[in-house]
Amino acid sequence: MTSSRLQDEIEHSFGDGPAARPVDAHVAAGRRALRRRRVGVASLAVVAAVGAGWAVTGPQDSGGTSGEVATDPTATPTPTPMTTPVPAGAPWTDEDGPVRYRDGVLEVRPGVVVHERIDDPYADRPSRASAALDVTYRGERQWVIAELMGAGDDDFSVGTADPSNGWASFADWVADEVDANGAGDDGWPVSLEQDQQGRVVATPGTTVLDRTDDPRLGASFAAPRQPTGAALVVAAEDGKRYFLVWRVLDGGLNVITTPATRKLGGTFEEMLEHARAQYAGGEGLL
Repeated sequence: MTSSRLQDEIEHSFGDGPAARPVDAHVAAGRRALRRRRVGVASLAVVAAVGAGWAVTGPQDSGGTSGEVATDPTATPTPTPMTTPVPAGAPWTDEDGPVRYRDGVLEVRPGVVVHERIDDPYADRPSRASAALDVTYRGERQWVIAELMGAGDDDFSVGTADPSNGWASFADWVADEVDANGAGDDGWPVSLEQDQQGRVVATPGTTVLDRTDDPRLGASFAAPRQPTGAALVVAAEDGKRYFLVWRVLDGGLNVITTPATRKLGGTFEEMLEHARAQYAGGEGLL
């Protein structure tokens, strides 16, 4: 037997084996396997997305087990109530000194130490309010007397003195101030008078800072050709500044005294303009 025939006999002894699957069956099986792979990839993508979202937004609990998913929703933070700030008062300036009036009430500058206070020492004067205080202001002891005259808070005056052996006590100084400031018939110091020739002059010790004999205050203040005038003075009796307007009526001097406060203006001319406006409106300085 030739070798080739012997080989054929051996191959036939094993039989034909299982029948081959049709080509269509192979194609269908391949498509099913492809679908399984795609579904698996998509599922992994969803899991990765959920995991990434939890890593960003989930609670940061260092004591929890890695991989746990919280089931309680995150609590909404309670808003903090906003408190409306209370508006502060007008800031203090160097011009205010140790005390001032606000809404008709005497205020003491923060940091000023009040050792003694006497309320309403000028009870017999036409002022709205007054007070005397023994204070320490900027490291120095001062005696202060304040008086509110008009309706506005700016219409007030403040007099000060350094404590000395000239007075036995703070109360004695206040009494002297009250006596000195009550010399005039209207409660104000007498700063002007008529001399023997009838001219209007300053009283002894009074300093005239500025003056005019033609204030032009109008017919409501004085008749034409009637002697009139205005002046800014430092009174001899209390050392305070006053704005004065005067007229001579039937040979007698009539003086209207007003403390030189910020309400009137900073200069003599501004005070004159204020007086003109007041008399033009029929109100006057009183």
